[in-house]
Amino acid sequence: MAFFISFFPECSYHLVMNTKWILAVITLAIVALGSYKAGQSSVAHSSNSEEIKNQIRDDLVTLTQKDFEEYQNLKSLEERYQKADEILGKIVTVFLADLGVKLAFKSTSPALLDASCAIPAAATSVATTPPAPATPPLSQGTPTPTAAPATVPAGNEWKGMEKALLEVRDEHQAFEDLKKMEIKDLFSSLRESTAVSTKNSEFILGLYAGEITFFDRKKHKSDWLISWDVRLRNPNKEDAFALVILTRKDTGKVISRSQTSSGPLRDYVTVPGSKALIVNIRADAAYIQIYPLNGNNQIWVGNVYEQVKLGEYAMVGQVRLTKQ
Repeated sequence: MAFFISFFPECSYHLVMNTKWILAVITLAIVALGSYKAGQSSVAHSSNSEEIKNQIRDDLVTLTQKDFEEYQNLKSLEERYQKADEILGKIVTVFLADLGVKLAFKSTSPALLDASCAIPAAATSVATTPPAPATPPLSQGTPTPTAAPATVPAGNEWKGMEKALLEVRDEHQAFEDLKKMEIKDLFSSLRESTAVSTKNSEFILGLYAGEITFFDRKKHKSDWLISWDVRLRNPNKEDAFALVILTRKDTGKVISRSQTSSGPLRDYVTVPGSKALIVNIRADAAYIQIYPLNGNNQIWVGNVYEQVKLGEYAMVGQVRLTKQ
């Protein structure tokens, strides 16, 4: 707050008058941050916190740069006060938005996780439908009623394509189908996702390795190598070890190491109505949406997403993983 007053000297008197409002906002932020820290006490923090901090700083600079230029061009003290108040509001909004992203990915209690994670297995049960009651024959000339086609909610079209993908045996065809299955609003899907329970984690346990291939060679001059290692510390509790490593393929330089040394598998989640496994591979900055090829958990294929800005992701490539 002292920094803000020194930056806008003309507005200092008015800001003092609004101290109660500002302190209320700051208090709200501190309480939210404290709740987040307490919730994470049993979960290891990602080694990429510096990347998140840099991302927030860049977002703040982009958000407020134009407003600062407009502020400097204002002549009226009242107009400058209003503009300064607007800039402060935006800064607080960005801070709380980022905090909200972190709070959205809290793990679910074990009791609620038991029935989650419907990842394709060797066999699935099919509900039987009672026979329809007999209908009287239609008289000649009466049009036959046709059933209305099933509709898929907007934004969830990718879920309707999963069944066909899981039956594909050819990898090239699978990757072509995956391009049509982009999750347009990944952030919304993540907000309703559920962490994989250790009781249902057999399909991801062990060491997997593979390669990420990018679409845009101007942005990503090299593909990445990816590996994950998942082990249970205590099978009877939500307590696991998980490590994801990303490496540049051309130089072998490690890009990122995301590790959970204890607690639930919070970086491996499923979405209601979907058979995809979504993995947080880079501290919320990158995710993969993967499926077992032809129902075989030894080989996984999928799409890769990177964060464009807070709460927004774009598909940037594809990934192939095999169990080692």
